[in-house]
Amino acid sequence: MLLLISRVKTSTISMLTDDETTNATNLNLDTLDSNNVDVFRQLLNQETIIRMTLVKNVHVLMKDMLTLQEKLTAAENRISKIHTSTDHDISKLKEEVKLLKTENEFLKNNSAQVRADIDHLNENLTDLSNTLTDVKIEVRYLSITLFDINTNLRETAEILQHHNNSMKNINSDIANNDRKQSASLLELGKQHVRFIDDIRNTTRTLKADIDQFQTDQWRLSASVSSLELFRNNQTKCDPNQEVAFTASVTSYSSTWNSGTLIFDMVITNTGNGYNPSTGVFTSPISGTYVFYVTAVEYSSQHLAIDIVLNSVSKVQAYGHSAASYQTGTNMVVLKLQKGDSVWVRRAAGKGYYTHSVPLTTFSGYLIS
Repeated sequence: MLLLISRVKTSTISMLTDDETTNATNLNLDTLDSNNVDVFRQLLNQETIIRMTLVKNVHVLMKDMLTLQEKLTAAENRISKIHTSTDHDISKLKEEVKLLKTENEFLKNNSAQVRADIDHLNENLTDLSNTLTDVKIEVRYLSITLFDINTNLRETAEILQHHNNSMKNINSDIANNDRKQSASLLELGKQHVRFIDDIRNTTRTLKADIDQFQTDQWRLSASVSSLELFRNNQTKCDPNQEVAFTASVTSYSSTWNSGTLIFDMVITNTGNGYNPSTGVFTSPISGTYVFYVTAVEYSSQHLAIDIVLNSVSKVQAYGHSAASYQTGTNMVVLKLQKGDSVWVRRAAGKGYYTHSVPLTTFSGYLIS
């Protein structure tokens, strides 16, 4: 082997770089000693190690790319399953909304079972709220999934930046897939928002129908009271008869937030115009009446209530929430015909307060 090395010409091949290098001097067999041979062997060994390391790195890089493709495929399959599950839930919720509308029509046509049907509607609304909560949880889960996908893609992009320029095409494909998946998830989120808005609108409509039914029921009660008064006063009424009443609530409430405020404890009821069961005053004769309301808001919850004539608000009393147990008062003079109805209705806020000596009261009397 020493003889072979001694015959190497000026143009030699580098065992380390595989490139041709130009050497202006020939190897001198005399100067080639055992130390130089050892150095040359070490160089060959280092070259072999470097080549093996490069091959190993290439294999690791290919394995990472295959793993990345598998993760992307799994993510696409998962998104497809979530989309299918969401469509099924939306269809189920639409069927439940249709059922609620049918039950609402049944309530309007069957007054004999009104109270039982209202309880049933409340239970269905509770189920609908629970379903809506489940949908929100699903939306949050999708958001978390999208965040995880974006995080994985960012980490993948950072790894790909350290690879050779030949990986740029693959990186571009991954970015395109990411944009498509983000657009699909964004569209799915918008569909969820629209569906939630539809459910809220339907809920508000159902609540308005229930409030209207309660108002109709109160009007029916007022009409019944008027008929009773008419039956009790078939003879001509004395135009100078006395009509006056004062009523109060028997206990406080921190949750009352809709409908008529019923003053169920009668203090005075001359002329029997006030009905403590419905909270409605029905004028026994035509004339000019004075009505007065006092309401104390519960703790620091604001409260606004109206004095209503035949479903039309006339004046309002307001207790502000700047401090606890604020008092709202107001008075109105109304010209009533026989059979007109006057009551107190919530306008805003919730709750009211009273004491052993009444604080929240409703009064009225005939002046002419």
